[in-house]
Amino acid sequence: MTTSSDAPSASPAQASTDHRRDHLRASVYGTVMAMSVLAYLGDHEPAPGVAALTVAATGVAIFLAETYAGQLAHTLTGPPRSGRRHLTIVLRESAGTAVPGVVAGVLLGGFTVFGLDLALRIDIVLWVGVAALGVLSVLCGRAARRRPALQVAWALASLAVGTSIVLLKAALH
Repeated sequence: MTTSSDAPSASPAQASTDHRRDHLRASVYGTVMAMSVLAYLGDHEPAPGVAALTVAATGVAIFLAETYAGQLAHTLTGPPRSGRRHLTIVLRESAGTAVPGVVAGVLLGGFTVFGLDLALRIDIVLWVGVAALGVLSVLCGRAARRRPALQVAWALASLAVGTSIVLLKAALH
């Protein structure tokens, strides 16, 4: 798949906007997936190290899947013999998917220093994810440049959708 950031007709300003959009999309996706894994783990109480490793490894696995899918799409739709260039683009586009899971795993592991119970650590990290989605939802509401009431409604709806996806994935896991 040729993204607009590497399409020949894209202006530098448009390519920059598209690049930021790709990174943000990947980060939101990674956050939702990390939160889903945390919600699932909260119901199953694994060993502390297993929980941190599972969340971090899931972030890396999602990154690898995104990179693999992106590379196949770029290769099938891009110009001939542009493999390295496409791989560089795909790696940049997909990198954000790993970050939330790895950060969640590090936070879970790091909170052991404070002697916190695993269930509490999972709850704290989940709330960090909710806060991240909340901030992004508020920013989206403001970016829509609507009346304040619509901005609040947009932010709440966005947060509800993100939270619903997390709960649905955790329930089906």
